[in-house]
Amino acid sequence: MYLLKYGYNFSIGGEQMPANFTKEERELLLEKFYKEGYILLKKFGYKKLKIVDIASSVGIGTGTFYHFFKSKDAFIIWLIKKRKYETREQFLALSKEYPTGIPMEVFEQFLFDTISYNNIYRCLTQDDYNILQKKYGLLDNRNEKIEETATFMMRKLATTKSINDFLLFSEAYTIIIIGTSDLNKLNPELTDTAVKQLIHSVCQFLY
Repeated sequence: MYLLKYGYNFSIGGEQMPANFTKEERELLLEKFYKEGYILLKKFGYKKLKIVDIASSVGIGTGTFYHFFKSKDAFIIWLIKKRKYETREQFLALSKEYPTGIPMEVFEQFLFDTISYNNIYRCLTQDDYNILQKKYGLLDNRNEKIEETATFMMRKLATTKSINDFLLFSEAYTIIIIGTSDLNKLNPELTDTAVKQLIHSVCQFLY
């Protein structure tokens, strides 16, 4: 279970949840927090989003919010970590579905879905991103254990390319993530096609 795995034990940010919540109610509220969090960020942005907005979206009072998260920032960082965990689980599920290696077209779809669904960078303005980057280094740790990550992922793909090829892919894919963070000024009918083509191009480093 995600919460136990990451040491939450049904508490967030070191604060215990109210005793009158059952286990099922706690889980349901956390799922609501996750679902509504990205919607609210996209609607209000980082600076304008208020705790009262978050609390009311899941049907609790503002005071109760602090039994789940210490602050708005703690909530946002939790959203990012939960999405990363979810993405990893989806990749592992694919690797089990394709035990001899994930095909290129399947991996491309996985990347497209990842970049399109609950992408924190699409919920922030450049100013929002700069503030969080300065505070928490959203991408600063992406090179940590990169060779370990590369080795792990390459073993799951139907490819014979090298780790160096993965490093090129990683840099190129990061450019796509950042470059497609603000799509408001683009033609929505063409955006998906363009992003898919970009992903196809970077996947050629791997296959």
